[in-house]
Amino acid sequence: MTRRDQRQRLLDTALAYAEGGWPVFPLRPGAKRPAAPNHTAATCDGSDRFCADGHSGWERRATTDADRITTAWRHRPYGIAIATGPAGLLVVDLDPAKDDEPSGAQTLAELEERNGQHLPPTWTVATPRGGRHLYYRCPAVTRLGNTCGRLGPGIDTRAVGGYVVAPPTVTTGPDGGEYWLVDDHPPADLPHWFSQLLTTPRRRVQTTGRRKGGPSPSIPQTDRVRRYVARAVAGEQLRITTAPTGQRNHSLFCASVALGQLVGADILDLADAEHQLLTAAQAHVLVGAYSQSQARATILSGLRRGTSEPRELPASLMPGAA
Repeated sequence: MTRRDQRQRLLDTALAYAEGGWPVFPLRPGAKRPAAPNHTAATCDGSDRFCADGHSGWERRATTDADRITTAWRHRPYGIAIATGPAGLLVVDLDPAKDDEPSGAQTLAELEERNGQHLPPTWTVATPRGGRHLYYRCPAVTRLGNTCGRLGPGIDTRAVGGYVVAPPTVTTGPDGGEYWLVDDHPPADLPHWFSQLLTTPRRRVQTTGRRKGGPSPSIPQTDRVRRYVARAVAGEQLRITTAPTGQRNHSLFCASVALGQLVGADILDLADAEHQLLTAAQAHVLVGAYSQSQARATILSGLRRGTSEPRELPASLMPGAA
């Protein structure tokens, strides 16, 4: 396919999404990062025409206007992003299995069995790494935001304040590839039972006790546990450093929640988790995405959330596992 054909295919699809009521915006070719704006709120000087009345990020720039979409995709094969909040969507993001964690699909199957109900067939997109995006219509009376790991390993959700990469976008890099449609059922209504999982306050657990000065006596710090923690920390640091514009603070929060869950499980020291997260955030601090104090506040908030919801560890890490 020529570059011109590729650009036309992306434009035609972006227009089709917009005609269906889904606001879209362009992604940098080959990346999951918004093509605009090329500045942060902290560095906005008002010279961008979309920022004449104040900084305008990717969500405010998402549009269903055919002329604006045609103009945006006229010269380059931009990828397509759908702004889930303005589109009235909640997208369930199911990741493939990672290390000793189950896949998002496995976690979802357990949730469905536990609740005695299933998510209905819906518009479904396959991601390059073997995951799935399940598109559902949000209930009008409930304002749902983004979540990361709240429902269990391998499941994130995108709604208000989030976006998803849409077919036929192709990304590059180690995890790159094409996003493609695998189920063209019209987006179904998000079931009430699933919405409740996202809105019902989770049971808070006591998190006082060991946070510094050695391993938990219930989970010995074996080589297997140390490798598990090291992989988890490296993965969350990568999540932070590769976060696209507009998702940096959210990615920092998600990573903080994830490591906080390991702190809550007594296999990671709280101070060490905070240090590793803050170190990974420095690149974004240096470009003004957020300040050092804002990064620390986000990290502490995420760690508090995570430690109150300790991770259920794989059986292979338990004492006596083969």
